[in-house]
Amino acid sequence: MELKYIDIGLNLMGKQFDSDRETVAADSFAAGVGFIVTGTDLKSDRAAVDYLKKSRFEYAWCTCGIHPHNADRWDENYKRQLLELIQRNRGIVAAVGEAGLDYDRMFSTKENQKRCFSDILDIAESLELPLFLHERSAEQDFIKLMKQHQELCRRSVVHCFTGSRGTAYRYLQLGCYIGITGWICDDRRNREVVEAVKSIPLDRLMIETDAPYLTPVPYRGRRNDSTYVRLVAEKIAQLRDMTPAAVEQATWENG
Repeated sequence: MELKYIDIGLNLMGKQFDSDRETVAADSFAAGVGFIVTGTDLKSDRAAVDYLKKSRFEYAWCTCGIHPHNADRWDENYKRQLLELIQRNRGIVAAVGEAGLDYDRMFSTKENQKRCFSDILDIAESLELPLFLHERSAEQDFIKLMKQHQELCRRSVVHCFTGSRGTAYRYLQLGCYIGITGWICDDRRNREVVEAVKSIPLDRLMIETDAPYLTPVPYRGRRNDSTYVRLVAEKIAQLRDMTPAAVEQATWENG
């Protein structure tokens, strides 16, 4: 099997894939795409670990964490269970996350989000694992917390980036990788991220689908999957006046 891409963010355990999860995985590998399954809470974390253990794919991993939307549920017991799950499955768990701050929709309080994220940062640092990061409308607090973990920043990725060139610069100053999705293909709303992606060094760039969401144009309206990550790479290559092969090579090495 010759792989060309790593989709660093695939929500494969979501209900949208319940009827054909095996086919989705097989199609991904056939298209030359390995993937990292996103965990967002203990239920999806455990489901991802169990699925990958059973499937024994060579080029598939997962993250285990807690999305900021779920931070109101965070306590010492939750923390203990998450830590134990990761420690038992180090070969499968590629990163701690999804984790971060989201002040856009506010499904959890700011106080609980910051407390949860601070604990997650400590967990990732203690385990020497990367972070798979989420930030929406919370840049100031997010950067304040991340600055306390400089080494961790340099091995972590801010996923599903849709922000401005200035925001990208600040994350790059921390040392983070930046993950770009099919949002980059949507000319109706991609203006800021288009300018940002032109300035991201290739050695800090990653690509992802965030499937089943954010299906790239021209396939908008269909369920997204990892086979579409190629379109993200091709759009980036077009915007940066590069060959798709150069973007393919760089993002593969970073993934």
